[in-house]
Amino acid sequence: MKKYMKKLTFLAVISALFLGSCVQEDFDVPDIVIPYVDFSSNMSIADLKATYVGVLDSIGEDTIIEGIVIANDESGNFYKTIVIQDNTAGIEVKIDRYDMYTEFKVGQRVFIKCRGLYLGDYGGLTQLGYIYAGDIGRIPDIMVDDHIFRDSLPEAAPTPTLLTIPTLSPTYLSMLVRIDSVHFIEVGQPFAESTATTNRTVEDASGNQLLIRTSNYASFAADNVPAGMGSIVGVLSIYNGDYQFYLRDLNDIVAWDYGAATEQNIIFETFDTDPSWTIFSAASNEDWYWDASYACYAVSGYGGDVASDDYLVSPAINLTGVTNPILSFRTWTKYTDGGFAQPVEVMISTNYTGTGDPTIATWTNLTATWSPSNSQSWTSSGDIDLSAYIGNTVYIAFRYQSSGTGTGTTSNWEVDEFKVKAVM
Repeated sequence: MKKYMKKLTFLAVISALFLGSCVQEDFDVPDIVIPYVDFSSNMSIADLKATYVGVLDSIGEDTIIEGIVIANDESGNFYKTIVIQDNTAGIEVKIDRYDMYTEFKVGQRVFIKCRGLYLGDYGGLTQLGYIYAGDIGRIPDIMVDDHIFRDSLPEAAPTPTLLTIPTLSPTYLSMLVRIDSVHFIEVGQPFAESTATTNRTVEDASGNQLLIRTSNYASFAADNVPAGMGSIVGVLSIYNGDYQFYLRDLNDIVAWDYGAATEQNIIFETFDTDPSWTIFSAASNEDWYWDASYACYAVSGYGGDVASDDYLVSPAINLTGVTNPILSFRTWTKYTDGGFAQPVEVMISTNYTGTGDPTIATWTNLTATWSPSNSQSWTSSGDIDLSAYIGNTVYIAFRYQSSGTGTGTTSNWEVDEFKVKAVM
């Protein structure tokens, strides 16, 4: 009996222990650690940037700036970079650290102790970082926590400054900017090619254009450039005098009407690479050729066997389903042919086959503005209306003629920036 009672007691103890282990307890919620800075800034970002005179130099004073993070490395379009701005200016901060967006979220206030860091520039864009191989580089990871400090929790990012493409200025570099009523030129193409950072273009209703620069490592690099019209938000940059615009992600394409009819390029040829247009010589052994050095098509009859009559013909251009098609290009010329007031003409055909002899097709001359004789300067053709050819597939040809083969009877001509755009 005693042995039986001992067993019951043992089972009761075990049951009590088991039931006690199943009781739910309230655990303390971990405290939220709010970063706090116990010092103040003593210089604005604009004043800091004003100390840079174009020569890489370390910052020797006990300078402290503060700003709000407006861009980071979360999407991959900014590499080892955060961009901050205050109410005076913005600046890129180059940091040798990965995944900074986990600490420096958009809207995070930061203070930077600048003493010992460097100001430099890349392509004209002032940056804050450290010296590397005699140039501006990234702040080494081991130094970051001694210079950059978070303060409080992230809040809303600053409201973007509303600008137009013509009103862009250095004042707004590395700041958050919004531009309304623009459309993309390269609709349907990826934001970036798989092998390199890529420029795409937005254009406003007046034809003003701005480069949209996207890294091939950006999370949205493979997404297609959208049709339609709307607004873009992003960080304004510059490289060798050309403004560039960086989207942080596709959420920076806002108030977008994807169904809006927009003016788009049907063809836009800069001739940076040889597009292999049709070249045909009706007379002479001096033909049109692609000039790799100057990225254009060029021709001259000088030294030919006979006076030149040479054609340069575009690929097929489909004007079906478009409105207001416009042709434009630019020309450059050197020397004067006394036998021809205008040695080059531009023509259009609806019955050229796309290959072979263009002289058997029907061509209509188009009216263009040409580079003045021997001016040696680029001249825009102006907008050439192709509305009469809507619904057709057309070819554009440049015909060059010389009155001889030597000085005074030949001239040099170049063609570049060939474009046909239309509302689609």
